[in-house]
Amino acid sequence: MPEMSADARARERARGEDESDSARENRAPETTSTKRDDGRAKEVADVAPDVVEARARADALRATTERGAEAALGSTVTDGGAIEDGGASGGRNAVAFFDLDHTIVDVNSSWLWVKSEINSGRVGVGHVGTALYWFSRYALGYGDGAETAGRDAALLYKGETEDSFRERIENFFRMDLANRTRPGFKTVLDEHKARGVRCVMCTSTWQHPAEIGAEIYGLETGRENIVSSHMGVDADGRMDGTIQVVAYGDGKYETTKKWCDKNGINLRDCYFYTDSMSDVKLLENVGHPVCVNPDSRLKKYAKEKGWPTVDWGKSEEKKKKPRYTYGCLTCSA
Repeated sequence: MPEMSADARARERARGEDESDSARENRAPETTSTKRDDGRAKEVADVAPDVVEARARADALRATTERGAEAALGSTVTDGGAIEDGGASGGRNAVAFFDLDHTIVDVNSSWLWVKSEINSGRVGVGHVGTALYWFSRYALGYGDGAETAGRDAALLYKGETEDSFRERIENFFRMDLANRTRPGFKTVLDEHKARGVRCVMCTSTWQHPAEIGAEIYGLETGRENIVSSHMGVDADGRMDGTIQVVAYGDGKYETTKKWCDKNGINLRDCYFYTDSMSDVKLLENVGHPVCVNPDSRLKKYAKEKGWPTVDWGKSEEKKKKPRYTYGCLTCSA
């Protein structure tokens, strides 16, 4: 090979240096991009546990609701998650009865009503002690004698027109209770309706809140399609201070049985959803008893009887509701 001249060697060295500079320039963006990608990867790694945990919580809540609906609708959820048909009834001869307080909603509506009445000045503070006593007993599944308290409360409204009383209750429900439904309730309600099962309010409360609650929460409407206690109304359309029907404890069973007999329904074809041990007689007489977020006594009894126990969750309102004051009362609903 002929020897390169000095000028040729200089040109070759310059060309080599240019190529090295070009290579470094071409590698620089790649290095920066790689560092950026490494940074992103670290960020993802840092947040990944939180994302996984959040997804796990969401999946668990969804599974709880779905499993609750499956159990409630007469199916058996096996340990492996498989669904076995439990022979649940459907059609217009089957009825799903829903308790109101702590079942459809995650609070005792009567307790909120008492606080509202005290705050408005329509009920004296002297009634607070009595109300706290009875509501505490109810929360523990002890309700003997509560019908007496109900009769005493009815006397407070003697002489008020039924229309005025109902209007006040409707305003109260729409303001304080419309957003207190448990998430799992709507799932089960929709499943029943899809199967042609009648869905009926079955509550110890008076006919006015029962009727309004049925309208708001999507159950059958009309007084003839409600199972509840019943306040007396005189010929002039005014509350007469009496309780004509007490749908509490064994009385709820008797009232529901009369309703079924009148409508040609067999209780053994029916479902009943409740949270309270006070409803045990009706639970024992329906074909499909379901205990929803049960009180401690009912939870234990349901386990002994082999009844489904489901968690319908809490409303968003319950989760975020702050402490507030009703007159002399400051507490969380």
